[in-house]
Amino acid sequence: MALTWSEKLEAKGEAKGVREVLVLLLAERFGPLPEGALRQIEEISSLKRLTKLAKRVLTAHSLEEIGLA
Repeated sequence: MALTWSEKLEAKGEAKGVREVLVLLLAERFGPLPEGALRQIEEISSLKRLTKLAKRVLTAHSLEEIGLA
């Protein structure tokens, strides 16, 4: 079943919110983020992938461990 226009906008908004929280969590844990890591995060459109990365912040010891270095 195809998503409606409003469902697509809602999903895009959810991903944007999770992306913003992810950046805040990463910066809090690892300090200022390199431009490359920020670009990588901006390119992720999957809400599932963004959520998985946000959960990884809790246990990772480095950006490399998360795959964002």
